[in-house]
Amino acid sequence: MTTNGRESQQEKLAIQAGLLDLTQDALIIRDLEDRIEVWNRGAERLYGWGAAEALGQNIQDLLHDSLEPGFEGDLSDNGEWNGELRQTTKDGKTVFVRSRMKLVRDAAGYPRSVLIANTDITEQKTIQSQLLRVQRMETFGRLFSGIAHDLNNELSPMLLSMRMLEHKQPDAESRRWFETLRVSAQRAGRLITQLLSFIKGIDEERILIRPGDLIEETAEILRSTFPKSIEIKTALANDLWPIVGNATHLQQVLINVCVNARDAMPADGVLTIEAENVTGEPISTCTDDGNHLLIKITDTGAGIPLEIIDKIFDAFFTTKNGDITGTGLGLFTVSRILANHKGSIKVSSKVGQGTQFQIYIPVADSAASLLAVRTAHAQNHHS
Repeated sequence: MTTNGRESQQEKLAIQAGLLDLTQDALIIRDLEDRIEVWNRGAERLYGWGAAEALGQNIQDLLHDSLEPGFEGDLSDNGEWNGELRQTTKDGKTVFVRSRMKLVRDAAGYPRSVLIANTDITEQKTIQSQLLRVQRMETFGRLFSGIAHDLNNELSPMLLSMRMLEHKQPDAESRRWFETLRVSAQRAGRLITQLLSFIKGIDEERILIRPGDLIEETAEILRSTFPKSIEIKTALANDLWPIVGNATHLQQVLINVCVNARDAMPADGVLTIEAENVTGEPISTCTDDGNHLLIKITDTGAGIPLEIIDKIFDAFFTTKNGDITGTGLGLFTVSRILANHKGSIKVSSKVGQGTQFQIYIPVADSAASLLAVRTAHAQNHHS
């Protein structure tokens, strides 16, 4: 080959290498023993390993591809393979890719290597999963709405019959049995009403709320009902901004989260409720300036395993068993109420060290609202 020919070939290779690095896809070439021969910039960005770290490595050991058995046979027979793979990055995160593979043959027609082009579809898969979850919940909602209405229709004549029979029974023991039945039926009716309110959405009268009062009142309820082995602390900032909402529902949010914390500390522990004003955090779209009340509920309990932490707000998901039973509606209810208040909730946890829930609620967005709270507070003190 002449000097000009060699220069032309080198220039062509340089252009091809540049194109490989320009693409956003991870472009990889591996040999027939799974050793990585080419690893472009797209692969570096997606997986975190630099080319110097990846070249020569076994691709299966590096990425933990979720390839099905018989994959190599399909690639050999057809010369190419397309599909979705679950893989692992350098920092241990899971990514999903749409993978296209092509078998490369040498001049004699023998397989020599495999060209791989992987496109990151992790965000797309996450959105699809969220949409499926919403669709599933809508289906559940329609199903349970019908069941709840039917149960309500059955409970009404049962309650009426029990009241009539209760008055006709002369002996005290029979009346006690009917009272037990009546109370149980009323509880079932309240649960059905609660389920219907979750399914239909929560839209009740909103008032201006002083967060400090709401939290201290809730803490007193918890102290009177929780085991004495659990210490309950509050740490509230001065001059907490007022919020607008349904006080009963927001208290239910606090109680539901705290009940979960109690169940995570069966022997003993510390439950801490903190509150502060936060500014400029884009948590919700309720207020333009991003001003929120932040409530932190922290326990020293068992913690939540990483593999289930993203499921705890799903309806009917529960880890409680044995002596502790749960409907799986507690944290689902919390998320629904907060969504209805244009708020949000975050969770962080370490197994064996405890859990913290961070609750963000948009604050009242006018000076008039703040004045109304102070006026009401002053009137309460003078009355």
